[in-house]
Amino acid sequence: MDSKEVSEIAGGGRRQVRSFLMARDPSIDRRFRPRPNKKMRLFDHIHETEEESFSEYSDTESEYRDESSGATDGASCATSVADSSNVETGPQVFLRLRPVKDASKAYIVSEDANVLITSCKVDSTSNNVNRMEKHFGFTSIFDSTIGQRDIYDTCVGPKIMEEECVTIMTYGTSGSGKTYTLLGDDVRAGIIPRALENIFTIYQDCIFRSPKLKLINGSIVFLQDDASLKELQIRKKLLDLCPDIREHHQRLKQVINGDHEFETKASTDVSVMVWVSFVEIYNELVYDLLAIPPKQDKLGEVPRKNLKIVGNKGHVFIKGLTSVFVTSSEEALRLLRLGQQRSTYASTSVNANSSRSHCVFTVDILKYNKSGITTQSSYKFCDLAGSERVNNTGTSGIRLKEAKNINTSLMVLGRCLDAASTVQKKKNADIIPYRDSKLTMLLQAALLGKEKLAMIVTVTPLDKYYEENLNVLNFASIAKNIIFKEPVIKQHRVSYCGFMEFSKMSTYEGSDYTKELEDENVRLRCELDQLKYDHVLQMQLLEEKLRSELTATYQEIIQNNKKQYEDECKKKLLIAQRESEFMLSSQKRRYEEQIEDLKDEIEELRNPSETDISDDLCESKSPIEIIDDD
Repeated sequence: MDSKEVSEIAGGGRRQVRSFLMARDPSIDRRFRPRPNKKMRLFDHIHETEEESFSEYSDTESEYRDESSGATDGASCATSVADSSNVETGPQVFLRLRPVKDASKAYIVSEDANVLITSCKVDSTSNNVNRMEKHFGFTSIFDSTIGQRDIYDTCVGPKIMEEECVTIMTYGTSGSGKTYTLLGDDVRAGIIPRALENIFTIYQDCIFRSPKLKLINGSIVFLQDDASLKELQIRKKLLDLCPDIREHHQRLKQVINGDHEFETKASTDVSVMVWVSFVEIYNELVYDLLAIPPKQDKLGEVPRKNLKIVGNKGHVFIKGLTSVFVTSSEEALRLLRLGQQRSTYASTSVNANSSRSHCVFTVDILKYNKSGITTQSSYKFCDLAGSERVNNTGTSGIRLKEAKNINTSLMVLGRCLDAASTVQKKKNADIIPYRDSKLTMLLQAALLGKEKLAMIVTVTPLDKYYEENLNVLNFASIAKNIIFKEPVIKQHRVSYCGFMEFSKMSTYEGSDYTKELEDENVRLRCELDQLKYDHVLQMQLLEEKLRSELTATYQEIIQNNKKQYEDECKKKLLIAQRESEFMLSSQKRRYEEQIEDLKDEIEELRNPSETDISDDLCESKSPIEIIDDD
């Protein structure tokens, strides 16, 4: 009975649909038959034919031609040197179990600490209850007794000493300890602080104090004096924004030096420049966490610019990303803390301080040899957001959108790993769908085998997280089966002009007087920029003052004109009122006189006097009658 039939029986006769995250169970044996504890690759000793080896070597030569013909600056030209050995390696996958109270018995670590055995109860048709086991192989498994020191020595320390390009990512469920593994706390330093101390201890005698070489758009470019001073100004502005962690760094340094004994490489022919960058992928948008903050908008908010990922055949870079030149582990750790403050966190029912984005902290080491050849070593530390189920976290609204984008990007990462595990059979690297997500686009160099890959899987060994942990372990088992060829070591050769300038600078680099001059130059440049800024600010204040004075003057004139107009209107209104009153009074007197006259006439008509009667009679008689009367 194979694993497929067992899964059908366990699921009640219903066939389970295979997915990229839930792969076929590696081994399920309900009869508990003996099995080998150590995995063996049966085809390692079979040599390839001449045609296959010749085709693979020709592919390497084509990659060499593609890299040598890539875009470079006028000050540098890139070449690639492939190792003659055709060694096949795979990513190292480590498992860390979070310390919890009352850990579940469903998680058992084998005696050699390489296999995790999980078991869950399966109810069959009978009354008996069986347990279904699943075995997951890892490079190493760290239980709750293993501390940060041993994890670093096993997972990261040897890769720092190899001086190669490495991508180290932490993956697991929400709240399982991914960020703690990378960063640690105030007492127990994580992987990144220990790696920074390791890097600067290795090259402490070779650190170059001036940024003369920089990785721009995937190519090493020689910087002129003006460009170097500009980089130093950017470095100073960002360090001024960083919190003061001097005492905290001293405590961490003492703890790290007590846990490790890092070696120092003494070489007078090599100059080393260290650059750091920090990005986050939030809702499928790429943001620079070390960008100099722009001016606030009218609403008081600081807008963030979405960056573009550019890549081709494993050579990837972020256009417009801020890369900061550092000369000590304290400066790098301060920039890391600044980026942490700007990253996106939120509270969920599972984790009170849950990362809502994927964060990638990159350390680029550029080593210049006096022969004119420079080499590049890049260390990417990826803190992947935890996979979560909406039913358990209870997210809604914005948090639901964030969880959707996180799970989608992790699903695409699982598809890429699954495709990479079968790429050796199909002989076609284009089938890896790394363009389906911003996270996989950024990590395509590791997914295509251009860089070494190490994965630290964190799990919370509790029964309530069994299904989520099973998805994570299936994800890790896919990554464990990937086999890549040994990555090609990149080498660059600086042009003759850049070589002469850099040689001259490296000759006087050790002089204290030169360092003082450089620091003084940077200080004066910063003061000049500050004076320019103050002058512009004063001009703006003067302009605002003049505008306010002109506004006040014109407002006063407008008020005076308004008052005069109101006074004139009042006078005209008063005159009009007086004229109307005079006309009304005159009309009133005339009408009153007419009324009096009419009243007199009426009275006369009502009471006529004797004279009036005689007069009326005389008027009525004729003259002859009047004479007769006499």
